[in-house]
Amino acid sequence: MTLQLPKPRPVGSGLCLLSLLLPLLLPAQERPVRAVFRDSQGALRLLHGVEGAWTAPILVPEGVLSAGFNGKTLWYKGAAALHVRTSDGRWISVPAPEGRAIGTYDEAGNLSEFYFPESAQSALWLSDRLGPLESKAGEPPPSDALEPIGDNFFAIRKDSSILAWRPGAEPVLIPLAEVPLFKLFLRGTGNTETGVDASFTMPPAAPGESSEARFRIRNPGAEPVLINRLSIDPGPFKTFDQFFPPRFIEPGGFLDFSVRFSPATAGGFSSTLYVNDLKVILNGNSAAASTIELELPSGAWQTLHAGDSIDLGPVERRATLQRRLKVTPAGPVTLTGAGFTLQPGAAPTDFVIFCTSDKPGPATGTLTVDNRAITLRVTVTDFPTPRPAISLQADPVSPARQARLTVKLSEPVRTAFTGSLSLTFKPDSGLPDDAAVTFLPQAVRTIPVQIAEGAAESSELVFQTGTTAGLITLKTTFGTNTDESSIRILPEPVALTAAKAGSASGAAEIVLTGFDTTRSTSKVAFTFFLKTGQPANPGRIESDITQPFSTYFKTITGSAFTLRANFPVSGTFSELEGVEVEITNAAGTRQSGRLRFE
Repeated sequence: MTLQLPKPRPVGSGLCLLSLLLPLLLPAQERPVRAVFRDSQGALRLLHGVEGAWTAPILVPEGVLSAGFNGKTLWYKGAAALHVRTSDGRWISVPAPEGRAIGTYDEAGNLSEFYFPESAQSALWLSDRLGPLESKAGEPPPSDALEPIGDNFFAIRKDSSILAWRPGAEPVLIPLAEVPLFKLFLRGTGNTETGVDASFTMPPAAPGESSEARFRIRNPGAEPVLINRLSIDPGPFKTFDQFFPPRFIEPGGFLDFSVRFSPATAGGFSSTLYVNDLKVILNGNSAAASTIELELPSGAWQTLHAGDSIDLGPVERRATLQRRLKVTPAGPVTLTGAGFTLQPGAAPTDFVIFCTSDKPGPATGTLTVDNRAITLRVTVTDFPTPRPAISLQADPVSPARQARLTVKLSEPVRTAFTGSLSLTFKPDSGLPDDAAVTFLPQAVRTIPVQIAEGAAESSELVFQTGTTAGLITLKTTFGTNTDESSIRILPEPVALTAAKAGSASGAAEIVLTGFDTTRSTSKVAFTFFLKTGQPANPGRIESDITQPFSTYFKTITGSAFTLRANFPVSGTFSELEGVEVEITNAAGTRQSGRLRFE
């Protein structure tokens, strides 16, 4: 019977993966298949096993006694027919002697001859048919050793070389398998790499649980490496987090995958991991283990398994979280981790887990039962933060003053706590900032507020109000709780903080010190008085000082000033008693009162 098979797809170095195509058309094999053939690189390959397992990635259908593929021409031998695929993808089926066949190729890679070991006959391949059958028997050549690697096909070791020999043909040198161009590593903690030998033992796992190992295929060479096979024979070992061949690994690059060992029953297990032609025997052991149960806050019980990561929930700082644990049958149990302790319960199978911490944040412990590790997580929350309130010592607050305040809390703190206090200043429209609006003594606008353990109020804090009209906003923050308080510095007539009148060398001198919250001083008037109580000539003396004050205020950050006025005096100075000053800004006029000459 002639089988019309789909055209195989070349993979990797020229071998063909018929396993993706043929099983859909042909039933499974029922008898062992064993044969030898050459691949496209001239290396010897062996086919064996009931299911047609190959040492190279090629699979053939039911009834195939032998097969070969050199990357160009594919053929297989059935019970009494030979099937050859032509270069254009057609299949030719011709009668052939019973039993296996061994095909050879010429230098161009075309089929040249078939040898049939069972009948010791050979025939040339004539493009689309077999030539006349000829007898071709022979004895093995002298050699150091002769090992069968197939029916009527032998491997010969001679003079440190390996040759393939079949009766009726000359021995042919077999290219030895190349050392894999890649290296297989076990990935450890911190992404460390440890070389993997011919066998690897997985971490133990109890029945129904699993253990895992992470691997890395690294290419240390200068050329890309093709990975065309990554698989594990059937069993409790499975790959995951893997790439899917075919995949190239660039020079110096790597590909990662993981293996999970999941035994359903107790016992020892073994399977084979394949990476291209590399084989690694995977071993795993599973022993019956205790059942681990954790009591939930709802009262229900949760079964724990090796590798689990369990969230036990939150606990307030310095408080204690506790959970009951059952281990059946009783076995060795340990618990490690900062803040975690384990105490026995009423029965040998009962335990109590405790977690207490003075450090807010995540806390992690490791519960170990029968060498099975389980991670326990607890979130330690800080004490509730009391609500703060700003308390001013004087109200209202006027300009050019040192104001005092405290921060009061809604309840005493259970541990020393540090909040913050800040102020902002928004001057009235058109006015610049006032650098004098700060906390003292640091002259900054943000300071820490420290509350001692058990206290509910801060120490006294001091700030300057400045000399500029605007809005001062105080804000205190404790955790997520805040409080604000605003203070309005109102526009006022010029404030005189000091005034002095004196004489020297026949001249009168008046010195005024003060501040202007509006920074708009515009006029000043002087009236001198005699000892008789009458105004001295020429009476009221006014001066427009808008320009000099405007220029002056541009050079400072506040609004404080000192004004010095000098007046020549004719006549007898001793007749003068004093002077009254009147100064005006946008908010009004301020009188100094009678200043007597010193």
